[in-house]
Amino acid sequence: MSNPCYCSQGHENPGGSRFCLQCGERLEAISGIQPGQKLSDRYLIIRQLGQGGFGRTYLAEDANRFQEPCVLKEFSPQVQTPYVLQKAEELFQREAGVLYKLQHPQIPRFRELFRVNINGKGYLFLVQDYVEGQTYRAILETRKQHGSRFSEMEANQLLLSILPVLEYIHRQGVIHRDIAPDNLMLRQVDQLPMLIDFGGVKQVAANVASQYYQPGVVTPNSGATLLGKVGYAPPE
Repeated sequence: MSNPCYCSQGHENPGGSRFCLQCGERLEAISGIQPGQKLSDRYLIIRQLGQGGFGRTYLAEDANRFQEPCVLKEFSPQVQTPYVLQKAEELFQREAGVLYKLQHPQIPRFRELFRVNINGKGYLFLVQDYVEGQTYRAILETRKQHGSRFSEMEANQLLLSILPVLEYIHRQGVIHRDIAPDNLMLRQVDQLPMLIDFGGVKQVAANVASQYYQPGVVTPNSGATLLGKVGYAPPE
């Protein structure tokens, strides 16, 4: 069976699909990083977990930690110039320092940031712990198919479980910026919610994409970066 492929919205499709079955987007041929490939002589790619606007997310095994599973989050700018990659690495190094200091059992642990060159194309990766479970978005969509939703008791329990995590990151001077069902994961082993995909990383990627295509050139949209999701982030 061929590996699934993903559109820019992260929708999973059967391998070989030409168009996304959910949104109709044309799918490009799979290229670049493949299952079985080892990056940085350490991370063995197992499969693709998803895809976003700035790259793909992969499940990998860490050869330096007895094949322990981990997540590799790719940042691959569409414009590949030395200046773009230099600025991207500088900003990601800064953001990595923020993620590194977050040590909480309900936040996937940040491991490292590394850069590789594959077939002449530069890639940046953030490495984090792998969390076995489902996002609350996936759980909600499954329930909706059966005509149900989260109960009031479940919603209250989620808030009681996640608010201490927010209190912790705020004490560290970090703001998540994108709290939504997509970024809350129910961990399978203990049924605790995990806070994932910090908006600061997305902001760094967006800033690189909008401001650093060419030295001294600022794009019209570089003055502000839209973070969060409609319905979950305040309109202001």
